[in-house]
Amino acid sequence: MQKIDQYSIDTVGIPGIVLMERAALAMEEEILSRFPDPGKVTVVVERGNNGGDGLALARLLHEDGWRVSVYEIGGVKKASESYQTQKRILTHMDVCFCETLPVESDIWVDGIFGVGLKREVSGLQKKVIEDLNQKEGIKVSVDVPSGVDASTGQVLGCAFQADITITFGLSKVGLTLFPGASYAGKVVVKDIGFPQEAVRAVNPECITYGEEDLVRLPRRIPQSNKGTYGKALLIAGAKNMAGAAYLSAAAAYRSGAGLVRIFTCEENRQILQTRIPEAILTTYASQEEALSLLPEALSWASVVGIGPGLGRCTFTRRMCESVLREGHIPLVIDADGLNVLADWKQERPEEIRELYGRYDAGMILTPHLMEMSRLTGLSVEWIQKNLLETAKTAADAGHVYVLKDARTIVSDGGVPTYINRSGNHGMAKGGSGDVLTGVICGLLCGGLTIGEAARLGVYCHGLAGDAAVKTLGTYSMTADDLVHNLHRAVR
Repeated sequence: MQKIDQYSIDTVGIPGIVLMERAALAMEEEILSRFPDPGKVTVVVERGNNGGDGLALARLLHEDGWRVSVYEIGGVKKASESYQTQKRILTHMDVCFCETLPVESDIWVDGIFGVGLKREVSGLQKKVIEDLNQKEGIKVSVDVPSGVDASTGQVLGCAFQADITITFGLSKVGLTLFPGASYAGKVVVKDIGFPQEAVRAVNPECITYGEEDLVRLPRRIPQSNKGTYGKALLIAGAKNMAGAAYLSAAAAYRSGAGLVRIFTCEENRQILQTRIPEAILTTYASQEEALSLLPEALSWASVVGIGPGLGRCTFTRRMCESVLREGHIPLVIDADGLNVLADWKQERPEEIRELYGRYDAGMILTPHLMEMSRLTGLSVEWIQKNLLETAKTAADAGHVYVLKDARTIVSDGGVPTYINRSGNHGMAKGGSGDVLTGVICGLLCGGLTIGEAARLGVYCHGLAGDAAVKTLGTYSMTADDLVHNLHRAVR
C-alpha cells in the first residue's frame, strides 16, 4: 500500500492531501452509518500522515455536530506537511486540542501510527496506547491499529485494541495474520480513490478468496460419467486409524471426485465398507503385499494422497518412496507422510532432493507448524512469526506448500501468496487435516492446477467449518462435521 500510495501521488499525480481527505470522508461515512446520533469523540494522533487522517476526520465530525477533542501525543518532533495543513484548519475552527488524555469518550479514534511502523512502541506513545486500551467506549483505528506491524501482524511492544479498523485501498497482511487480526476487530476496507493503474503497477504480493471465487470450482457438465471427474487414490489408515482414511475419502467424494479408492490395511476393511460404501477398497495384510499392490493402484489413479493415519514408521517411508519413484500424477502429502519425509531429509538429504526434483506431476505438502518445523529445522515460534516467508522459501517449482495455522498460507514460491481467511477455531480438532487432504484431492480430480486446488481446497475447507459452527458451535464441532458441511461450501 505504501508503494500504491507513492505511485498514485508521484506517477499519476493525485495530491496526497486529496487522498487524505478521501480517507477522512470514508471514515466519517463508516462512523455515521454505525453511530447516527452525535456524541463525544476523542481523536488521538501523532504528527505523521496517519495523524493527518485523524485530524481531517475530527474536522468532519465536528461539522456533523459531534463533541470533538484531539489529543496530540507529540512524541514525533517533526510533523508531516499534510499533518500541519490539517492542524492549521482545525485551529481556525476552534476544535479542542487537549493537554492530557480525556477521562471518557463515546468513541476513541486511534490515529497514532500507520502502516510504516517497524520499531517497537515505547515511551509516552506506549503509555498512551496502554491507557487507551483501559478506556470505556468504542475503539476505532485509522488504517491499522497502532503498534501492529502492517506487513507481518506482529505486535511491536504493545498495540491499540480496536473494535473497528477502517483501512484504505486494500487490506493489509497485518490485519489478516494473527496476532494483528485479534487487535484489528472488524476490518472495513474503504476505497479512497487509488487508481487501478497504481494497483496493477505494484502487483500486490498476497491474495485471499471470498465467496465470489467459488466460480473457480471445477466445472461439471451434463454429458459426463464418474470417470469424467477423476480417480483419487488415498493411501491412509494404519491399524486402529481407519478414521483418517474415512475422513479423507469422504471429503474427496464431497469435493467432486468421481471415484475414490482407499489403500489401507486389512483391519480397516469392515469399518470403511460400513462408513463409506461408495469407496473402492484395496487392502493389504503385510508390508510386502502393500508394496506389490501399489504400482497397479497408482496406474489406476489420476490423483494420489498419502499420509493420513499411516504412522511415523519405516513402512510409511517405504510407501512414500514408492509413490515418489513410481507416481506420475498430482500428489498430496500430509500428516505422517510429512513426518517420514522430515526424518528421511535429515538422514539422506541428497536422495530426497533428487526424488523431489524428478517428481514433475506436481506435489502439494500440507504441514501444520510442528510438521513444518521438522521439515525445515526452524523453530515453531519462528515459523509462526514468519508464516509467509517460511511457506514461500520452502516451496519451489512444481511444489506447493499449504502451511496450516489459524491463517493458513499457500505458496508455490512465487507471487502472489495466498492467505486464507475462512474457518474458525472450532476446526482445531483431530481429523480436520485429513478432511483437507481429501478436499484438495477431490478438486485435483476436477482438473485444477496444484496451486488452485490448494488455495480453493483450503478456502472451501474453512467454509465448511463456518457452516458447521452455525448449528454446532465451536466446542462441539468435529472433523466429521466438516465433511457433512462441505456441500454448503461448494453447492
